Amino acid sequence: MTTEQHSTTVPAGGRQGSNGIGVAGFVTGLLGLLLSWFPLAGIILGALGVILGGVGISQGRKAGGRTGLATAGVVLGALGVVVAIVLVAVVVDAGTA
Repeated sequence: MTTEQHSTTVPAGGRQGSNGIGVAGFVTGLLGLLLSWFPLAGIILGALGVILGGVGISQGRKAGGRTGLATAGVVLGALGVVVAIVLVAVVVDAGTA
């Protein structure tokens, strides 16, 4: 008589089709946009969002995974950088007037 044991654990690799770098790009891009009122934080986090989002898109295409959050990270990161730079320009212009 033999007994079989069934394991219900998730493999060490995680879910199929997940894109961790893309999620990181989305989170940093979103934080960059939300914190763009603090120009240094907005520029740094926005740039990280663009970089990580781009890497996430590349990895997602190679692996056939999802790229939606990575694309959102690129867009949000770029918006965060632009807003931060515009705010710096407005403050500098107001200071010289």
